[in-house]
Amino acid sequence: MTFPAFSFHEHGGLHADSLRAFLVHCARHSVSDIFMQGGGPLVVDLHGRKLRASEFRIEPPQLARLMDDVFSEQIKGDLKAGKGVDRALQLTGDMYNRYGLARGESLRFRCNFVQATIGDYDMVPALTLRTIPTVIPELDALGLEEDLLSVLLPHKGLGLITGETGSGKSTFLASVYQHCALHDPDRKIVTAEDPIEFLLNFPGAVLMPEQSQIGRDVTSFAEHLRLTLRRAPGVIGVGEIRDPATLSGAIMNGQSGHLCLSTMHTNSPGETIPRALMLIPEDQREAMAWNLLSNLQYVITQRLLRTTDGKRQSIREYLIFDDEVKESLGLLKHTQWRTWIDSHLSEREARMSDKAWRLYQEGRIDRKELLTVITPCEMTRREAL
Repeated sequence: MTFPAFSFHEHGGLHADSLRAFLVHCARHSVSDIFMQGGGPLVVDLHGRKLRASEFRIEPPQLARLMDDVFSEQIKGDLKAGKGVDRALQLTGDMYNRYGLARGESLRFRCNFVQATIGDYDMVPALTLRTIPTVIPELDALGLEEDLLSVLLPHKGLGLITGETGSGKSTFLASVYQHCALHDPDRKIVTAEDPIEFLLNFPGAVLMPEQSQIGRDVTSFAEHLRLTLRRAPGVIGVGEIRDPATLSGAIMNGQSGHLCLSTMHTNSPGETIPRALMLIPEDQREAMAWNLLSNLQYVITQRLLRTTDGKRQSIREYLIFDDEVKESLGLLKHTQWRTWIDSHLSEREARMSDKAWRLYQEGRIDRKELLTVITPCEMTRREAL
C-alpha cells in the first residue's frame, strides 16, 4: 500500500500554509492519523497501516515554528512544563480556495502535543492529528445489529460505548446524536468533549445541540454534569468517564430521567463494570455497583480490524441490560458480574473473538489480524473443530 504523494516543493517547502494543504490532502485520501515528530519524517495512518509521507525529516526547531504558526505559541511553554496538550484544529476554505478547500468547506482535526525523547533527540515535540470526518455517517450505514439499533435512544439511563483508542467511539456517538436530532426533535442534546471533535451541525434540527469543550467552556466532565440538569436536556453526552465524580454524575443524571451517553477505554462489556468500579473507593463500590446496574441500558465495545482489501471493518461485542439480564446479575455478587457477562455472550457466540473468527473464515481478515483479537491457543482450538 502506498500513500499518494504530496509535493511540498510545489508549495514552496514546508511552512504553515503548505502543512495545512498537506492536512487537507490527507483527509481527501482517507488518512485517519498524521504523525509529526521532531527529527522524523511525516507519517500517516491509512486504514491502519503506517506509511511515510515525506522524504525529508522535520528538525525540532522547524516543528516548533510550525506549532507556533498553525496553533499557538503557548503550546511550547506547556510542553516544556511537562504538560500534554489537546486541541482541535479547524480549516475553512475561502474565496481563494486556500489549502484546497472550497469556499465554506471545513475540515477538523483532533490534535495531541507531547514532549518526548525520540531516537537521538531529547525533549523534542511530537504531534498526532486525528482526522475528523466531515460527514457524520447515518446510523444505518454503521452495520448495527437490529436488536442494538432499536435500543440506542431509551428514555433514560446510561449507555456506554467502549473500546481502544481509534476504535470509532466518537464517530458512533456522533451518529447517535445526529439520529436523535433529526428523528426525535423533542430531546435537547448537550455534550461536553475534550476537545470537541465532530461539529453537531444539523440544519434540519428543531433545536441545535449544545457542545461544550473541557477547559474552555466548562472546567470538567463532572462540572458539566452538575450544570446540565438546569438546561432542560433530553440527551446528555459526556466525552469520557475517567474519574469518580464523572461516574457518579452520569449515574445521577440517568436516575433523574435523562439519557446519558459516554465512553470508556475497556475491551469488553464484561470488563466495563469492574473497571468503572475501580474508580470508586473500595468501601463505596458495593453501593455504586447496584446504582450502576439499575441505570445501565447497554455497553457496546467496538474494534476496527484491518481487512484484506486494505480497508477496515468494525466489529462489536455488546450487552443490552434488559430486565432479564438485570435480574440474573441481581442474584450474584457484583464481583461475579464479569464472569456471568462473558459466559452469557460466549454461549451466544457474541464475543469479539466470535465476530473476528467469522471474518477470518470469510477471508475478510488475515491470520495476523485475527491474532490481535484471539490468542494462539484459541486459534488452534477453533481450527481443530
